Amino acid sequence: MNISDKKLVPILLFLAGVMFISAGIIMVAKPNVKYIDYTDEEIKRRARELGMVDIKEIIEKNQSKNEENKEVSNKTEEQEKVKEEKDTVLFEIKKGETSESVVERLFKEGLIADKDEFTKVVFLKKAERRFKYGVFELKKGMDYETIIDILMGQA
Repeated sequence: MNISDKKLVPILLFLAGVMFISAGIIMVAKPNVKYIDYTDEEIKRRARELGMVDIKEIIEKNQSKNEENKEVSNKTEEQEKVKEEKDTVLFEIKKGETSESVVERLFKEGLIADKDEFTKVVFLKKAERRFKYGVFELKKGMDYETIIDILMGQA
C-alpha cells in the first residue's frame, strides 16, 4: 500500500459516516409513516373483531342477566315461601372451606337466590375470608346480610 491508499480509507470511512448521519437526520425530520385518523366507531368495530368487549356492554349484559335471575328467583322464592316459610336449615362450614364453595352450597340449599348478588354483598362487607367453621341454623328467605353475619359468628 502506498501513502495515497492509506489516506483514502479514512476519507471513505468519514464520507460513509456522514452519509449515515445525514440519512438518520432526514428520517427523523421527515419520517415515512402513514398516519390514519380512525373514528371511535371504527376503533370499537376493530376491537370487537379482535375479541375485545366494551365494559359497558358487559355491565349491561350482567344487569339484564341479574334482572332475569331476580325475576325467576322472585317467582321461585314466592312459591318456596308459601310452602316452606318457616323452614330451617342446618348449614355446616368445614374448616378451610373457601367462600366460593360456601356460596355454591348456600345456593344449592336454596338459602340464597342469586350467587352473584350474594357474592357482591360478601365483598362489600369484606367477609370473603371471615366465615367461621361450624354448624349454623339458617332460615330460607333470610336477607343476605343476616346470613353473612351469622356465618361470620356476629349474630
